Amino acid sequence: MSSIFDVSLADAMQRRMPARKWRKYDRDVIPLWIADHDFPAPVEVKEAIVEALNIGDTGYTDSSEVVQLMAEKVTKVNRIPVAPSDVYVTQGVLPMMWVACKAACKPGDEAVVTDPMYYPFFEAARAAEVKMNYMQLKANDGYTFDEERLKRAISSKTRLIFVCNPHNPTGRVMTKEELKCVADMAVDRNLTVMSDELWEDVIFNGRHHISLASLDSEISDRTVTSFGFSKTFGVAGLQVGYAVATNRQLMRKLKSIGFRDTGDPDEPALRGTGSLALAAAKAMLSPSVNYYVKELVAYLQDVRDLAYRRLVSLDGIRLSPLEGTYLIFPDVTGYKMSSENMTEHLLRRGRVAVESGSEFGPSGEGHIRINIGTSREILTEALNRIEETLKALGQSKA
Repeated sequence: MSSIFDVSLADAMQRRMPARKWRKYDRDVIPLWIADHDFPAPVEVKEAIVEALNIGDTGYTDSSEVVQLMAEKVTKVNRIPVAPSDVYVTQGVLPMMWVACKAACKPGDEAVVTDPMYYPFFEAARAAEVKMNYMQLKANDGYTFDEERLKRAISSKTRLIFVCNPHNPTGRVMTKEELKCVADMAVDRNLTVMSDELWEDVIFNGRHHISLASLDSEISDRTVTSFGFSKTFGVAGLQVGYAVATNRQLMRKLKSIGFRDTGDPDEPALRGTGSLALAAAKAMLSPSVNYYVKELVAYLQDVRDLAYRRLVSLDGIRLSPLEGTYLIFPDVTGYKMSSENMTEHLLRRGRVAVESGSEFGPSGEGHIRINIGTSREILTEALNRIEETLKALGQSKA
C-alpha cells in the first residue's frame, strides 16, 4: 500500500516540485538543503484553504477563533497556561527572532547564541545591532547544553538568551535538566529568553518535547516562545506562526514593535498573516491531523536510520544520533576540506545539494547539513551519490 510519504525520484525530478527547494539547482540535482520536507500537507489542510476560498474569506479577517485555538493548544500540549491575549500571531517564526531581540535589547547589548545555531538567529541579532556571545555545543559530548559554558557566555551587558529546541542544526532535544539550567541562569541574571520551538513535533525514539516556559512561573514570566506549522506540515509558504508570552508587559512591547507603522498594538493578532493561512492554521491545530503527525514521525525515524547507517559507514564522517528534526549535521573533517568546499564538491560531482555547516556559526565549520525529509527512494539515490563522491575523494587523497 502506497503512502503519501513515498515520493518517487522520477516524479520529483520530472515535475520539479514548485517549492524553492527543488527549483534552485539544475534538474539533475537532488536537493537536500533548505529545511522543507517533500511530503504533501494533510488533506484536511487543503480542504480548509479551499473552503475559505469558496466562501470568499479573502479580505481582512478576524483571527480571534484561531488565536483561541492556539491558546488552548499551548496550555494543554505545551503546559504553558496562556490566555488569547498572551498569543501573538506572526508571519512565520523568523520575524519573532528580531522582534524579541528588539524588545529585550538596545543597540550594543549582548545576546547568547549557541554555536552552531540556526543562522537567522545571527541575522536577527545583527539587524538589532546586538553583539552575539557564542556558547559552543560540542559534538564529542552530544551537543549538550553545558552550564559552565553558558555562564562564560553571559556578561554584564547580556540581556537575552536564544534557545532553539529541538535544535537546528544538531538535532538535539534538550532535557529537562538542561532547560532548568537555562531557566535558573535567566532568572538569576534577570535575562529574557527567546525559545524557538518550531520543531516540537518532530522527535524520535519516544522522547518528549518540553517547553522552557512550562518549568515554572518565574521563567515563563521572562520567556517568549515561538511555534509554527511549517516543519511538521510542509507549509512554509503559508508563513504563519505564533508566539506566546505570559508577561503582559513583555507581550505589549512585542506587539508594539511588531505593529510599528502597520497597525494598532492593542489588537489581538498581527495583520501580516492572511486569511487563507489562518484557515489552514485552524485545521493544523485540530485533532483531525494527529494521524498525519504520527505517520510523519514514524516515516522520518525510518529514513533517519537509513541515513545514519549509510553515512557512518564512510571513513571520513562522524555523526551524532539524531534525536529530533529531519536535519543531520555530519562532521566531514576527515576529508580535509572546508564546509563550503565540501558543499560545492557534492553539488558539482555528486549532484546533491546540501548546506555548508559554516553558515551555522564558527563550530559549524567542518560540517554539512543534510535534510533527510524526503522519501526512501530519493534519499537512497542521494546517499548513493554522496557515498560514491566521498569514496572517490578519499581515494584521490590516498
